[in-house]
Amino acid sequence: MEEFLLFVFATIGMAHIVVDGSIMEPLRRAFKLVASKLKVPKIGEVVECYMCCGTWCGFLMGWIFYSKSNEIIVNLPIIFACGCAGGFLSNVAAMVLNWIEAATIMNMPEKENE
Repeated sequence: MEEFLLFVFATIGMAHIVVDGSIMEPLRRAFKLVASKLKVPKIGEVVECYMCCGTWCGFLMGWIFYSKSNEIIVNLPIIFACGCAGGFLSNVAAMVLNWIEAATIMNMPEKENE
């Protein structure tokens, strides 16, 4: 259970750091520049989309958490499922965080004539 929870939070955290983190801004710019130079600018959007980035982070975290170092054959269906789960989890986490942020915005009443 601990390994599963670590996978969930690691995938969500990694995707959110890549998409929103200020420390990753140079990587995002470079990735988009390379994609545009290769004439596939849509690929550059991977670093701006929670679902896209979460999918790739899920693949990576699935490979890290669920492939055993002593096995030669990698369990590709599990890693693929981790990627799909990562895309979903990252997108849902972004929606929840946006909802919380929107719910906490305080509207100040306008001043009436003094």
